[in-house]
Amino acid sequence: MPSLMKSDTATCIEARMVPALPHRLITLGFALMLGCVPTVSKADADFDTLSGPARAIDADTLEFGFKRVDLWGADAMNRFQECLINGQSTACGAEAWQVTTNLLVATPITCEVRGKNRYHRNMAVCRNANGVDIGQSLIVRGMAVARPDQMPEYEAYENQARQARTGVWAGEFIDPLKWRRGERLLEHEIEVRRWQRDE
Repeated sequence: MPSLMKSDTATCIEARMVPALPHRLITLGFALMLGCVPTVSKADADFDTLSGPARAIDADTLEFGFKRVDLWGADAMNRFQECLINGQSTACGAEAWQVTTNLLVATPITCEVRGKNRYHRNMAVCRNANGVDIGQSLIVRGMAVARPDQMPEYEAYENQARQARTGVWAGEFIDPLKWRRGERLLEHEIEVRRWQRDE
């Protein structure tokens, strides 16, 4: 019975017929297949001022075309964040986003860059065409907390909102920074566990 195995000579001939691939390309191919290629976080380009129409990606993140800035000194409720007001869950993050969206109607929006955050995104003080400071307005309406280490003057506006129980100060909420790190109000954690149990 004839053997079905190919001879070494035939194998070598076939191997020579296959174009050789660069070693680096082969290595990259394997890395992509295994998901081993690390993602590189690219820092935003440096610029001093942005002006023009803008849209709100989040309550405190504005986008000018392909350029984004975060508000300096004001940390707003995150877009999908929920708070408790009078014992009821409210979409405070969506409300904060709507406030910013409304303020952006008065164009042009002008942002003066003051620094960069840990993600290398530009942070700026932004005003609309009426001269309204967007970060300050969010704080006054109780839709953002102040970061005095960046803008000391914002602390007074936060104290006013807190004393008047404006916005989220009328109930319970998680500091936006802690919320981004995964911390949630107990009631919302219970809701998530209940939903997972009912699946």
